[in-house]
Amino acid sequence: MKNVVIAQSGGPTSVINNSIRGVIDELISSKKIDKIYGARMGILGVLKEELIDISSQEPQQIALLAETPSA
Repeated sequence: MKNVVIAQSGGPTSVINNSIRGVIDELISSKKIDKIYGARMGILGVLKEELIDISSQEPQQIALLAETPSA
């Protein structure tokens, strides 16, 4: 299995949040990914290893990204 890191930089918007939700949904449904991590503060989170285990979140929490106006 493989792990994935999602890192978003710049101004978060509802469109970006919903796009990230779509990516997460596809990764979960692919069954080829073991863990999905989100990097806090984009690339800085990757460099500092400040990662959140998105794959451990409840589906209802991930679905909320579709309606979240900003970070």
